[in-house]
Amino acid sequence: MTVGRRPKRRNPNAERLAFVCELEQCPHCSQRLSSVDSSTHADKTVQTLNGEYHVVAYSRVCQNPECAAYGSHFHAGGHLQISPPYSTYGLDVIALVGIQRDREHRQFTEIQEMLNQRGVQINDTSVGRLYRLFLALIEGTWPKRRERLSAAAKQHGGLILMADGLSPDGAGPQLYVLWEVFSGTPISGMLINQADEKHLTDWLHECRDQIDDLPVLALLSDKEPALVAALRAVWRAAAHQLCQMHFMQNLSGPVHYADQELRGSLRDRLSALPTVPELKAEEAATRIEQLVSAVKPEGEKTRPTTPP
Repeated sequence: MTVGRRPKRRNPNAERLAFVCELEQCPHCSQRLSSVDSSTHADKTVQTLNGEYHVVAYSRVCQNPECAAYGSHFHAGGHLQISPPYSTYGLDVIALVGIQRDREHRQFTEIQEMLNQRGVQINDTSVGRLYRLFLALIEGTWPKRRERLSAAAKQHGGLILMADGLSPDGAGPQLYVLWEVFSGTPISGMLINQADEKHLTDWLHECRDQIDDLPVLALLSDKEPALVAALRAVWRAAAHQLCQMHFMQNLSGPVHYADQELRGSLRDRLSALPTVPELKAEEAATRIEQLVSAVKPEGEKTRPTTPP
């Protein structure tokens, strides 16, 4: 079976960014590292919100035969400020995807359209992958996020947690996310193969252990039975209600359907009308004058339709 691979994206006009290993001396023998026989360990075109860049990273080699690291390649790290490994999208694109999903609650197709308008070539499936990458990246920022949660709990007397689930690829495992509403802080994300009450409860128990002793005032979610039951099982004392966004979407559903029907009906009726002819200014003025003359009583003067 042949496995299809995504072709490498190339843009000959992309600005070239070259990075070389920041180490100048071998950390084992302190001898100067050499660029001779070095290799390119990153060579890709990266899409960012500011355009495309051709990112290249070079290693340096220890050439001291007596060193334990003789022949070892030491890689550059500067290119990771542009894009993470194995990704052709910039960190700014990944951050925008996470912010639009977690704070603005946009669907992947909406984020895709937004990025396309800003010149980033991407589809909704890749947006889902970038969102999962965003969640993986923020896992390393937990101490800072814990500080934000503590500050929100102190300011408001507790936290309001919101959980939501979606299928990034339209099928397969579901991605569930938990975040805090007051501070907009993501707490955890988990791909769950079997999204039933038991598995969701196990995941939320881990989330409760993460936030430790911080009080939870209320819970928000859609009306998915398994998710609602899991939230109530983990935080029994907290009030639960439906997310306003989901509530408004449910209310707007019938209105949207009626609007689509009205739009189709108007399109069908208006398409039967004759098209407006394209006339020169003189012809249009003559026709208007003729029409006005036809409806005016006899003897009444007609005002000129063109300026003197």
